[in-house]
Amino acid sequence: MIKRFLQSKNGGITILEVMVSMVILAFGILALAPLIVISMYGNSYSNELTVANAIAQEQIEQLKSLDEISPLPWHSINTNLYGGFTRETWVNDSATDSLIPPGVYKIKVEVSWVDQKNLNRQVSYYSYKMKR
Repeated sequence: MIKRFLQSKNGGITILEVMVSMVILAFGILALAPLIVISMYGNSYSNELTVANAIAQEQIEQLKSLDEISPLPWHSINTNLYGGFTRETWVNDSATDSLIPPGVYKIKVEVSWVDQKNLNRQVSYYSYKMKR
């Protein structure tokens, strides 16, 4: 009877096997932890980039709605927009920049900010508007 009891225990999993498998699982989960941090930073940067796009688009649309932009060259700087963004805008035409075709305004908008990692970020947008 004792022999039969000892033989039936050979088919199960020992506590040592369970502990080894838990250690392997723990290392696997720990290896994924940096991916979560990188993903969170990527989401934050994506949000900041979306805000910068909206700031630039707002300025371009406002300038395109004007009949005339003067005096040229036109330049403006807006700071601390939406909690830390800076927008710098230039408008030129063929009188101020020989590379621009006659009858056209060239609009350049740069939006800059400092991200969570204290890195300076900047995006630039160009657009053209026909003179009326």
